[in-house]
Amino acid sequence: MNILLPIEISLVAGVVFLFFPRKLEGFTRMASPLLGIGNFILAIILFFNYRVPSYLAQFFLIDLLSRFIYLGIGFFGFVISLYGAGYTKKSEIRNPKSEIKNEKFSISDVNKFFAYFFLTLGSAFTVAVANNLLLLLVFWGFLGVTLYLMIQQGREGANEAAKKSLIIIGASDCFLILGIGIIWQLTHTLNITEISLPTHYSLLISVSFICFAIASFAKAGNMPLHTWIPPTAATAPIPVTAYLPASLDKLLGIYLLARCVISIYMVSPGLSSFLMIFGALTIIFAVFMAMIQHSGRKLLSYHAVSQVGYMVLGIGTGNPIGIAGGLFHMFNHAIYKSCLFLGLGEVEKNTGTDDLDSLGGLAGKMPLTLFTMLTASLAISGIPPLNGFFSKWLVYQGVINTFGSRNAFIPALCLVAALFGSALTLASFMKLIHSIFLARKSTRSSLIAPHSSIFLIIPQLILAVACIALGIFAYPLIINPVFKRILPFETVGIWRPELTTGLIIVGILLGFLIYGISKVKVRITPEFIGGEKIRSDMRVSGTDFYLTISEIPIFERIYSAAERKLFDIYEIFKTWVFFFSRRLRLAHTGSLPFYILWIVIGLAIILVIM
Repeated sequence: MNILLPIEISLVAGVVFLFFPRKLEGFTRMASPLLGIGNFILAIILFFNYRVPSYLAQFFLIDLLSRFIYLGIGFFGFVISLYGAGYTKKSEIRNPKSEIKNEKFSISDVNKFFAYFFLTLGSAFTVAVANNLLLLLVFWGFLGVTLYLMIQQGREGANEAAKKSLIIIGASDCFLILGIGIIWQLTHTLNITEISLPTHYSLLISVSFICFAIASFAKAGNMPLHTWIPPTAATAPIPVTAYLPASLDKLLGIYLLARCVISIYMVSPGLSSFLMIFGALTIIFAVFMAMIQHSGRKLLSYHAVSQVGYMVLGIGTGNPIGIAGGLFHMFNHAIYKSCLFLGLGEVEKNTGTDDLDSLGGLAGKMPLTLFTMLTASLAISGIPPLNGFFSKWLVYQGVINTFGSRNAFIPALCLVAALFGSALTLASFMKLIHSIFLARKSTRSSLIAPHSSIFLIIPQLILAVACIALGIFAYPLIINPVFKRILPFETVGIWRPELTTGLIIVGILLGFLIYGISKVKVRITPEFIGGEKIRSDMRVSGTDFYLTISEIPIFERIYSAAERKLFDIYEIFKTWVFFFSRRLRLAHTGSLPFYILWIVIGLAIILVIM
C-alpha cells in the first residue's frame, strides 16, 4: 500500500474543510473522527506493508523508526479527532460563582479547527517519513504555521500565546536551516540515508548538530526553549493542547533528535553530555514550577516540559538502551499527557474553570474521568506496572551504562535528578487529583451536573487503557525482534511487568481474603486535621500542599525571578530587540514622503558601495 495515502487524505481533507460553509459544521464534526480512524487503520497496515512510488523513493525514508513515529501520529490523530467532535459541540457554562463566567468551552469555527487539524496531521506524517532534509524543512515550518492558527482559536490571551509560539519555533527553524546548509556544504547531499558526520571531526559539524538540537528542543519543549508551552496550554482549546504540545510536537521534536543521534551524526561524548545536562535540568526546574501552579492547565504544561527532559536524557546517553528508553518515553508521555489534558478539558467543560482552588468533590460525579486521570497521573509519575515506569527504567539503565565510557560525575548527577524528578512528579499529581476530585467542593464554585458526551469519554478511556497495557506488556513488546531492529540492546537487571502485575493482583486478593475472614472491626471517626475536627466551614485545599516550598529563601528568589520572566528566552530577546529598535521606531512616522526619502537614501548608499 502507498505510504503517501494518509498524507494525501489528511491534506485534501484540511483544504476541503477550510472552504466549507458554517452550515456544514455538523457534517465536519461527524466526518472528522471517521477520517481519523481511517488514517490510523492505514498507518497500522502501512507499518507492516508499505510501498513508495519509485520516482519518489529518494525523498522518503521508510525504516522502522520512521514507521513507528508514523503509527504514533496516526493514533493520536484518531484519538484527538474523536475528542474534538465532542469538544466542538456547542455548550455554555452558566456558573455565576465561577471566575470564568458564561464562557463557551467550544470552538467558534468548527470547520477551520478541523481544517487546521488535518493540515497539521498531513504535515506531521510527511516529516516522519521524509528522507530529504529540504522536504522535512518545508513541512516542519508549515507545522509552526498551523500551530499558530490552532492556538488562535482559544480564549482571551490566545493571540499573544500564538505569536509567542510562532516566534520561538520560527526562530529555531532558522537554526535548522543553518544546520541543513552546513550539511549541504560538507556533503553536497540532503538525503538522510547518505549522511554520517562525526561531530568530533570538526567544529562546523558540531555547530550543525547543535542547530538541529535547538530546533528539536523548541518543538518538543525542552528548556530553555519551552516558554511557549505554558501560555499555549493556558489559552488554547484543550484538543489543541493535547494534540500539539502534548503529543505531535513531542513525537516530531524527539524523533528529529533521535534521527540526528542514530543516523545523521556520530555524536561525541562532549555533545552527549551536553544533551544529558539539559535533559536533567529540564526535569528538575520544570517539575518545581509545576508544583506551585494553581491552574490545572499550567500544572500539566510544566509537566509536559519536565517529561521532555527524560527523553533528551535517554537519547543523550548515546547508547542503544538509553535511546530506546527516550523513544519509548516519548510515546508513553504522549499517551498519558494527552489523557490528562483531555480529562481536564472535560472537567473544565462541566465546571467552567480549571482553577484548582475552585474545584473539588468531583469523584462521585465524574468517576470515569477520575479513573482515567488517576491512571495517567500514576503513569507519568513512574509507578509500576504502568507504562511510564518501564520507559523511565530504560532511561535509568542508559544513564548507568555511560558510567564506564566517561567521567561518571555528570551521569551520576543526571541519574539523581531523574529519580528525584519522578518523586516530585508524584507529589504534584497528588495535589492535582486531590484538588479536582477528593477535596471538599469549593464555596467559590457552584459545580454543575456533568453532561459529557461519549466523544469526550471514549478517548480518555482508550488512552488510560493504553497506559496500563503498554506497562504490563512492555517487556514482550520491547524485546520483540521487530522492534529490536530499531535499536538492538540488552536490558540490565530483571523487570518483568506482567509477572509483577500478577503478584500485585494476588496480593490485593489475599488482602481482601484476610480482611474477610479476620472479622476486623472498622471504626468510623469524623474527619480531622492534626487532631482537630474539621468544621463545615473548613476546607483542605490541594493547592496549598507545597506552598512552603515557595517560601524557602532560595526557592522564593527563583520563583520570583520566574514570575518576572527572567528565565523566559522570548522575553529576554524581546527586551533587547525593543531596546535597540527604539530609535529606529522613531523614524516610522506614517508619512509616505518620509518613507520614500528613506528608500532614496538607501539606494544612494547601495550605489556608492557598488
